[in-house]
Amino acid sequence: MSIIEAEVEPQLSPLAIRVRLAGPRDIEELTDLLDAGENGREQVLTWLETPGTTLLVAQSELGVLAVSVLVTRLVPLEGVGVHKIIEVDNLVVRADQRGRRIGRRLLAAAVEWSRQRRAVQVEAVVGEGAAKRFYENFGFAVANDRLVLAA
Repeated sequence: MSIIEAEVEPQLSPLAIRVRLAGPRDIEELTDLLDAGENGREQVLTWLETPGTTLLVAQSELGVLAVSVLVTRLVPLEGVGVHKIIEVDNLVVRADQRGRRIGRRLLAAAVEWSRQRRAVQVEAVVGEGAAKRFYENFGFAVANDRLVLAA
């Protein structure tokens, strides 16, 4: 499945959701989503301009509902070459859309995107609480203080 064609199942949400790469046209909506004012705008610009950083957004007719910030790392392994690891640096769902499985669908698209790029694993660094449970419920497991999922 292409991340561009990802849609939420109708029984989970009446909104048709499409996951796509974010671009400069999304700066204002992403800034609002992050609710960080001018600092948020600068952060979004930095993410968009940084090589190895990719932003995926979940969008419906309501606009951008969620964003996932993915950071690609190449980790050298002795005698093997390098392994590509994708870290979910940030995943935010619009407050009025939480509980509709939009974050789960966006994370699934991020994992698929990572697999398409031949990543060996997807990581998320989170503390205790709801975020940790969210990733563990998806299938991530704790490994050396990181939650990881084989891509």
